[in-house]
Amino acid sequence: MKNNRRITILSFLGIMISGILFAQESLTYVAESDTTAYNWGGDKTIVSHIGDRITINGKVAHNVLSRDLNGYHLLIFYQESDIEYRVLAKDFLPLNTEDTFSNDIFIDYPMDHEGSEDRQVIGPAIDIGDVNEMWVPAYYCDVLIGKRRNRLIEIHRGVNSLNDTPNGQPIYWYDSTQADIQNGRAMFYNAVIKLGVRTHFAVKNIIKTEYGYRVDCIETIFDGRSSYSSFTGSEFWNRYKPGDAMTLYLYLDGDYLDIWVDGRSIFLGRFVKVGREFIRQYQSLIKTNTCDLSRVQLPRRADGSTDYSLPAPSLIEEAPPLNTDNAAAGVNQADDFIQSGKSSQSLPLWALIAIIGGAVVLAGGIVLFIVKRKK
Repeated sequence: MKNNRRITILSFLGIMISGILFAQESLTYVAESDTTAYNWGGDKTIVSHIGDRITINGKVAHNVLSRDLNGYHLLIFYQESDIEYRVLAKDFLPLNTEDTFSNDIFIDYPMDHEGSEDRQVIGPAIDIGDVNEMWVPAYYCDVLIGKRRNRLIEIHRGVNSLNDTPNGQPIYWYDSTQADIQNGRAMFYNAVIKLGVRTHFAVKNIIKTEYGYRVDCIETIFDGRSSYSSFTGSEFWNRYKPGDAMTLYLYLDGDYLDIWVDGRSIFLGRFVKVGREFIRQYQSLIKTNTCDLSRVQLPRRADGSTDYSLPAPSLIEEAPPLNTDNAAAGVNQADDFIQSGKSSQSLPLWALIAIIGGAVVLAGGIVLFIVKRKK
């Protein structure tokens, strides 16, 4: 019994000491531009000028800047005279960082705002505004190209937990902006990194490498764990917890980004950089279950290759049925042939098809008919 008591006491002391050590660990950031910090109510502010420093205990998040400003972004939280202030992370960098992020990974996202739409289940309806490009999980390409929004909850089951039934009226996950493209959005600022939902890192040091970046950081104590967090159930989720220090390895290859934790110990995920049309159509797919892929550009590697391909557009419009069974069969064969994209030389001579000005002739046969086209 005494041994058990001793083990219990030592374990408790170990936890207490670990917590105290972390609480004492602080990060210092220096302002890169003039900026204003706000308390939650917005009635108290602090102006920081270029070169000014702030000290934090690892508390960062994607949150609202103040109650009255209706603006969401990556924020740093810090205490001043027993008041908690919040300030834009993009205006700061770690005091002793060796390098900073370049435009190969940095995107200056505009401020998010609370939307006017009644599209919310958990949290406010967020409008990301006019965004030209964005880092998103690579599996978003599978969701969009396949035009299957339910593919998202097959891959990331936690999104399905965004369902709700207020006042007995069911609201489904796709009605929430929390399931929209910002659900998996990654943001890389010199002071803070965001990877999807509920996963934020306070940056301590950035080192530029031949493959991308090495980043020493702390997962914010503000994160918590929820079923719709981006890495629910992953090895990273199980091994690390909010408040833990770690090193992220960012491997860049054109529009592709692979992220590992602590060398090659844990693969955190693959992200891709996508453009405005991809963003618009993905949002349309999630919200309305419809999208138009005709102008979507897919992410490319540095050598111009890509892991994805858009479905080929149909070369002819569907023809209306003709009066005879033979003619209808001929139309179907012509459609199959054209849409397959195969060379006519791959067909046997008796079935060789020539399509000239809308006329289909079966070579070696006696049937001649016209394919009617819609105008």
